[in-house]
Amino acid sequence: MFQKFIKAGNEYTTKEKYIPAPYIRKSFKLDFIPDKVNVCICTPGFYTIYINGKDITKGFLAPYISNPDELVCYDEYDISEYVQKGKNCIAFILGNGFANQTVDEWDFSKASFRAPLSASLYLKAESDGREFVLESDESFKTHPSPIIYDMYRDGTHYDARLEIAGWNLPDFVDDGWSNVLLADSPKGEIIKCIAHPIKKQYELKPVKIALQEKFCFFRDYPESYVEKGFMYDFGMNRAGVCRLKIKGKKGQKIIIRHGETVTDEGNFCINSVYLPRADFMDRMNLFQTDVYILKGEEEEIFIPPFTYHGFRYALIEGITEEQATEDLLTYIVFNSDVKRRTYFECSDETVNKLYDMAIASDLSNLHYFPTDCPQREKNGWTGDISTSAEQFSLHFDYCDTMKLWLKSVEYAQRDGCLPGIVPTTGVFYDWGNGPVWDSACVNVPYYCYKYDGRKDILEQSAGTIIKYLRYVAGRRDEKGFVTFGLGDWSQAGSLLEEGIETPLAVTGTGTVYDISRKASFIFNILGFDEEKAFADKLALEARESMRTHLIDYETMTVAGNFQTAQALFLSLGIFEENEYERAYNRLLELIEEKGRHLHCGVVGLRHIIEVLFANGDADLALEMMCKKTSPSYGWLIEQGGTSLFEILEDTEINKSQNHHFLGDYIRVLVSYMAGIKVNPYLRDINEIVISPVIPDCISSVKGSYETEKGTVFAEWRKIGEKLEFVIENAGCSKVSFEFKGQKLNIANGEKKQIVV
Repeated sequence: MFQKFIKAGNEYTTKEKYIPAPYIRKSFKLDFIPDKVNVCICTPGFYTIYINGKDITKGFLAPYISNPDELVCYDEYDISEYVQKGKNCIAFILGNGFANQTVDEWDFSKASFRAPLSASLYLKAESDGREFVLESDESFKTHPSPIIYDMYRDGTHYDARLEIAGWNLPDFVDDGWSNVLLADSPKGEIIKCIAHPIKKQYELKPVKIALQEKFCFFRDYPESYVEKGFMYDFGMNRAGVCRLKIKGKKGQKIIIRHGETVTDEGNFCINSVYLPRADFMDRMNLFQTDVYILKGEEEEIFIPPFTYHGFRYALIEGITEEQATEDLLTYIVFNSDVKRRTYFECSDETVNKLYDMAIASDLSNLHYFPTDCPQREKNGWTGDISTSAEQFSLHFDYCDTMKLWLKSVEYAQRDGCLPGIVPTTGVFYDWGNGPVWDSACVNVPYYCYKYDGRKDILEQSAGTIIKYLRYVAGRRDEKGFVTFGLGDWSQAGSLLEEGIETPLAVTGTGTVYDISRKASFIFNILGFDEEKAFADKLALEARESMRTHLIDYETMTVAGNFQTAQALFLSLGIFEENEYERAYNRLLELIEEKGRHLHCGVVGLRHIIEVLFANGDADLALEMMCKKTSPSYGWLIEQGGTSLFEILEDTEINKSQNHHFLGDYIRVLVSYMAGIKVNPYLRDINEIVISPVIPDCISSVKGSYETEKGTVFAEWRKIGEKLEFVIENAGCSKVSFEFKGQKLNIANGEKKQIVV
């Protein structure tokens, strides 16, 4: 299978010259009625596949996003119902995907694997011992398609005048088409895609349509000047594309730009998602932009293939006022089709909004793997993934998706070192990584095991983990600190790396301690005694180093004298039992010094909310979260946010308004406020302990979690001076309720009401 890769020609899209996506087709004849027909297709880029004119593609952006020098995926389809005795046609269109990008940022345009679009296809039909096999070869025919430009980090340009009717049907006459050429096979391992497909989740209609005239859509740069356009506001910042439905004249050119924000004057802009960098003048009019040229017949419908955007607003140019109807644009929201397994709701609407915003950012950034943002970068930053690893595992059944991404991590590792983004073209081995980021190689498999029992993912990741631990052990300084890479990113008051107040010695060494303990657990599960001993020794040495050099024992203050450092050491258990109370009180003092605001970045926010809840200060945690003044999550709502921003305050540098890596608080809401603690003793993924924390400011909470065996529902509400709990076990094997000394089991199928 996949013996031959084929291509339409020897050219590929560059910044200087656009090459249309190729139509590729092959008619074939079956002289028997098939019982079973399967087809497999592999490409380093994207594809859309048809059988006898029927689009059978699994979803958007098929098959996967990866570095083809390391890993290439294929998809398999059962097409038995679409194939007939006699003449048939298999056809597909190829898109650039990750395999060919013109973007200079992150060195994508310099990738060694850039080449003309190629694919390999294998079709097999069977019936009563008879067999027919079709493999891609030079007999396949090709022709340029109407997709004249596609870059999934930019957009898709489509000229409907170039459509060829019936091109994917069996009786189409392709005599004038060219034969394909043989292409080099990708260097990477070819494996079946097990990641969840990317599918439409829902549609959004515009909540407002506004005519806009004579403005610039980016920072007042004249090159972004727009004479006239109509801005469609969909009310929510999500990820996907717009479906265009229009009737107009032949040759009418429609431009659709996508952005998250508007200016103070109410004009469409891309200021939050676009940064001036090396090639920004070249890309500005391509970035998050789809183009459609009408063929001018009846009503035309266009859904841009091979791309997606992060946006709330769409600016459409080239239409008349009569065409600017509510039905002109519809927002198709799509992401990896993972199953949601949590529910949370409480009496405070601000908390509920913050919960929904975090879920929205999680899903907006889940396209085969978690990305940092769905607009500007679409990168698999390892630090973002690591920081969100547990809350993703709690909320979504996504382990197959992450197992495949961890395969890319394995291939990206070089002498133990990991890059800051995966997949990568070879960048960010010297910057943008470090223990906080690299910890994804441990945290992702660890939490896949905690919430899903996926020992296979531990087995797959073990080699990567031990290589990394040995590598990072060699990066320690004379005090045993690990001080390379990024630290408490997106801390309030900081600009990029400048102004981050928690020392790298704290976050880097603390992270090494944390992942070494988790690695020890993983190696113990796998029976890897030597590797476990190494992880234990590394953890012990890291803790001793931190306790010796990073704590002022007179005040119980961690070096840096900052919320993140104090919360991190409390969370990791760096303080001894007889030190803990004073250290915790020091955290409270640091919080008061900042006016009871959150002054943390990604590291601190991963720990401080949980530390406060665990120590009985849930009301303080919620106050800090919900404040209307920055830095806080509540401030995001005041700014009109419907998803999580990259930072919790205004900053000189434009920041995305759809990042997931500050969203771990939703794990705390489910695990502490609803009290649903999943597999708390790391021995059974179907063991749930209901042990809620009751804030004074909250009067009721509802939550649920779906295990592999059933759903657990937990509710509490205040009735006068008493608390009423309702716990329902709909199929789970081990559910218990623990509160203020009370402990009881809730059997499978049982519902209990408890008044305290």
